[in-house]
Amino acid sequence: MQIELINQTYHEKLEDFKLKTVKRKWNILTMVVEGEYALRFKGTDKTLVLRKNDIALLPAEMEFERWVKSPVTYYHISFHAQPDDIFYLSAPTGKFNLPSEQAAAIFRTMARAFLLPDNRELIIHTVERAFVENHLFGGRSKERVKPLSDAVESAVRYMRNNFERKIDMDELAERVFLSHSGLIWKFKKELNTTPTNYLSILRLRYAKQLLLHYPYSITKISEMCGYSNPYYFTNAFRRHTGMSPTDFRKRYLKEKEPEQAEGKKS
Repeated sequence: MQIELINQTYHEKLEDFKLKTVKRKWNILTMVVEGEYALRFKGTDKTLVLRKNDIALLPAEMEFERWVKSPVTYYHISFHAQPDDIFYLSAPTGKFNLPSEQAAAIFRTMARAFLLPDNRELIIHTVERAFVENHLFGGRSKERVKPLSDAVESAVRYMRNNFERKIDMDELAERVFLSHSGLIWKFKKELNTTPTNYLSILRLRYAKQLLLHYPYSITKISEMCGYSNPYYFTNAFRRHTGMSPTDFRKRYLKEKEPEQAEGKKS
């Protein structure tokens, strides 16, 4: 599994949330060290209570309310994940169902990671491990998670390795021994999207990382993501996120400030 880390924070003995209602364009993994807090996803009546050694996934674009039940200490990890990744697909919305020994080991590793000055890679490894452990031991049925066909897997791999270049879909279909229409049919069946849209998702996810973590110009980012000019890039980004690349960068930086203010940043 591969994730793209956006932000990591550690909140200690928090008595209340400054942000009661949350909706993000990225995933959140929350890991409770001590205390207790509850959350409810919009449109549901079910309340999820998170306690010591609980790990929960709060998916991107899903709005939820949260409130503290007893002073809570927890890790808050923001990240993107590949939508077709088997470990991500098999993860529940809400609490992971992990054996206590697996959960405890993940918490120990995360605690060590937050003590290190350069902890990005170890945090990424720990988050990925949580998803893998959930897939192996979570008790969730894997029947709905079907493996990709060789053709789609090869096409996806080629896209991931070459998305900064121009990719012709007819040539890609020939590369995996399919017709253009056959490639579209297989992508829709196995990934519920088209090859063109999947490629756009890859490019725009990478663009988000560049916007959030590097001071590159919009023109430079558009080139790095395989767009022929910044105008096409900006239009595609706006369709995907509802805002321009510049506004996305500003909004993220603005939203990150209250999250960091609630607790100690690593």
